[in-house]
Amino acid sequence: MPHHETHDTPVPTSPICIAIWNFSSQWFLIPQGTGVIAIILHQLDYQFHGLRIISVIVWVYTIVLLALCISVYLARIFMYPRHVARALRASMVEVSCLTSVSITLTTIIQMIALAVAQQWGARWPMASYVLWWINTAMALIAVMGIPYIFVKLQAPGIKAVVPSVLLPLICALTSAAGGGVVCEYSGIGARLQVPTIIVAYLEVGVGIPLAMSFADVFIARLFEREFMPMEQVYQDMILCGPFGQGSFALLILGQVVRSGAFAEYNRGSFLTAEAATPIGYASQLAGLLSWGYGTFWWSYAIISILHTAIKQPGGWRRIQYSLSAWSLVFPWGVYTNAAVQLGKVMDSPAFKVWSTALTIILLIIWIANHIFTIKGLITGQILSLQHGWRAGHYQVGEVDKQV
Repeated sequence: MPHHETHDTPVPTSPICIAIWNFSSQWFLIPQGTGVIAIILHQLDYQFHGLRIISVIVWVYTIVLLALCISVYLARIFMYPRHVARALRASMVEVSCLTSVSITLTTIIQMIALAVAQQWGARWPMASYVLWWINTAMALIAVMGIPYIFVKLQAPGIKAVVPSVLLPLICALTSAAGGGVVCEYSGIGARLQVPTIIVAYLEVGVGIPLAMSFADVFIARLFEREFMPMEQVYQDMILCGPFGQGSFALLILGQVVRSGAFAEYNRGSFLTAEAATPIGYASQLAGLLSWGYGTFWWSYAIISILHTAIKQPGGWRRIQYSLSAWSLVFPWGVYTNAAVQLGKVMDSPAFKVWSTALTIILLIIWIANHIFTIKGLITGQILSLQHGWRAGHYQVGEVDKQV
C-alpha cells in the first residue's frame, strides 16, 4: 500500500488505509448506545417471554462491537500516531468520545451483575465488583483530566463548545450507576458494598454539578442565535444524558442504602441503620428531581432536531446521515432507564407505560442508525471514501480534503 509524506505524516491512498485514517472516536458511540439498550431490555417492567434472552444477545453484541472499535482505533494510532495526536489536540469531540470506551465497559459490567452474576457461580459477583473498580479508575481519570484539556490546552472559546463536552461527566455518572447495580444485583456483601456506594456518591457529586455548569455554558452559546448544522444538532440530546444517568444513579444508590448495606456495616455516625432511611429517601427524591431536569433537555433536543431538519436549506429531505446521529441513542437510553427505575421505585403505572413507549422509540432510532451506518459502510461515505472501496482512485492530498 503506497504512502506519501505530508507534514511528516504518511498519508494513505488505499481505501482501507483511508478508512482507518478517518476512523474517529465517534465510532465508540455505537457500542455505547447498544450497551444501554441491553440493560433496558433486561429491566423493562413489561417483559415478554424471551426478552431477557434478547437482552443478553444485545449484551454480547455490545462486547463484540466494542472490541472491534478498539481494535480499529488502535490500528489508527499505530499506523498514524501524529494524525491522531493532531486530532486529539484540535477536536473536543475526538477527546470526549474516547470516554465512550469506559461508559460502554460500565454497561457491560452492569449486565454481568444483572444477568449472570448470581446464575453462573460465586466468582462472577466478585468479577463484576473488581471490574467496576478498574473501570471506575478510568472514569475518574477521564472526569478529572479531560475537562482540564478542554479549558487549558484547547480553550476554543464559548462558540466552539459542543454538548459532547459532557461525555466525561456522563462517564463518571455511568460509573456511579454501575456501582449501584453491582451492589444491588450481583450479591456482594455489605463490607464490599459500602466503599462502592461512597465512591459512587462522590462521582455523582462531581458529575451533576459540573454538568449543570457546562449546560449553562451551552445555553450562553444558544443565545447567540447561530445556525448549527444537523450533525451538531444531534448532539443536543447529550445534554439530557448527565441528568438521566444521574437520576438512575441516585435512585439505585438510594435503594441499595435502604436495603441494609449501611445497617450491616454499622460504623461511625453516618454508616448506620438510623442514617440509612433518610439518606436513601433523600437520594431517591434527588433522582426524581434530576430526571425532571433531564426531561427538559430531552424535550429541547427533540424540538431542536426537528426544527433544524425543517429549517435547513432543502428541508428534511436534504438530511445527510453522519455518525453524530448515534449521539441520540445513549442519552435517550439512560433517560429511559431512569424512567424504568422510577416505575419500580414508585410502582407507578404511568412511569411503566412511559418507559415502555420511550424504549420502543429508542429501538426504532437504534435500528435506523444501524441501517444507515451499514449503508454508509458499504458505500464508504461514512468513512469519507468519496470513490467507495475501489482501489486506485485516490490521489495524494485528497485525504486532507476529507478529514
